[in-house]
Amino acid sequence: MTSFASSGPRLYPIFRSKLVSPVQQRRPNPLLRVAFPILLFYLFTVFTGILEWTGILYWAHPLLVVGSLALIVVAVSGRLKPVVLSPVGKVLTLFTIWFIFCIPFAIWRGGSFNTFVNLWSKSYLAYILTAGLILTLAQMRAVFHTIAYSIGFLACLALAANRYDFTGRLGLIGSRYGNANEFGFTLLVGLIFLAFVYLRGTGFRKASAVILVFPMLVALAKTGSRGTLIGALMLVIFVFTQASARGRVQMVFALPILLVVLLLAVPSNLRNRYITVFKPHNEESTYNEAEAIGSTQARLELLKDSIATTIRHPLFGVGPGNFQVAQAQLAIDRGEAYGMWHVTHNSYTELSSETGIPGLLIYLAFVVQCWRVLSVIRRRRHVSRDVVAMTQTIRAALVVLVTVAFFDSVGYGPNVPIMAGLITALSFIARDEQARYKTESKRDEAAPALPEPEYESALTSPLYN
Repeated sequence: MTSFASSGPRLYPIFRSKLVSPVQQRRPNPLLRVAFPILLFYLFTVFTGILEWTGILYWAHPLLVVGSLALIVVAVSGRLKPVVLSPVGKVLTLFTIWFIFCIPFAIWRGGSFNTFVNLWSKSYLAYILTAGLILTLAQMRAVFHTIAYSIGFLACLALAANRYDFTGRLGLIGSRYGNANEFGFTLLVGLIFLAFVYLRGTGFRKASAVILVFPMLVALAKTGSRGTLIGALMLVIFVFTQASARGRVQMVFALPILLVVLLLAVPSNLRNRYITVFKPHNEESTYNEAEAIGSTQARLELLKDSIATTIRHPLFGVGPGNFQVAQAQLAIDRGEAYGMWHVTHNSYTELSSETGIPGLLIYLAFVVQCWRVLSVIRRRRHVSRDVVAMTQTIRAALVVLVTVAFFDSVGYGPNVPIMAGLITALSFIARDEQARYKTESKRDEAAPALPEPEYESALTSPLYN
């Protein structure tokens, strides 16, 4: 597992403390550093859902208030333009423009407008804040720790609350994590960031990571999310391909034991639910298995309807957030009494049916651009080991998010834009590290050579005379 965090390009292992990065040389607006704690608070509340769950001041929209203040700081400091015009920012901004352009063509304009105001605008803001307020490697490290600990706190909170939906699946009911699927893949992403804390931390950091991993794994198993299970399998494959030979051997021995322990820790109804991923339906299926299989069949029908909706509205779609309305009309046209009134449970067909094929293509280009930027960072010479480890961490999280997107509607949520913000900020940091190394190399080359010290011959020295 160690090689997973440290694999990558040739590294410039130790930077001299006297060097000053180009970011520091330009003396960025001090408001950016003052506003950085706002980002940590923002990420903590997003990944814990604590304000929604407790209802404390939620009606006052504190996230929107503090986020707007931080956005003003980013704009005043001159950081907004490079963030928006970065390779990732350009495509994400283009998707936002297309999103707005689709609203007038929506079958229910009010629904699309509300989706933009209450969901996507906040996700785009999360990208701007994440990319704009992280200036240094130390700040990036603090953000990684905040994400890991926030999701760890979320797992503990959900286990303490001990609330389940009508199918017996764990979630933080009353928050955005009341949906067990979204709760599950967020926990999986949190485990990836927790691995960074353990691998790149010392002392207290390592101990806290070890302590938090257990409630996170138990909570993850109790979500009963089959999409998250497939995401976890993809994560294992990704880590296995990146690991050293020793790490692969460790995984081969450790993973089966961990799997058995988790299966024993969850109720039988959830075990049966997970089994349906590999077991076809038959007459001997239990009630819980039949319910899970019925859920799969319903999702298949939703998938078919989302594809049909895309074919009917290929250019602008039916409008963001309007698939349920369109699906209900499709059901009535088929002679059914009413529709399912569910989201597509597939982010890609959600985007194609609601924003048209152009919207889907732009979003896919955005995800590809994220991966390309990470690959560029990973190939850079003379970057610190922390940058390489952070790159690998985000790559693993992106693998999970792209996989889970096939089984849940997460296209408008903040998770992917936050990852995109980390990617943009990390690309700036890696560029600055490389520039700092080149500056020091030129300084060393330009420095005059010191004269060689003169030594007296041992034979002619007065000491021997």
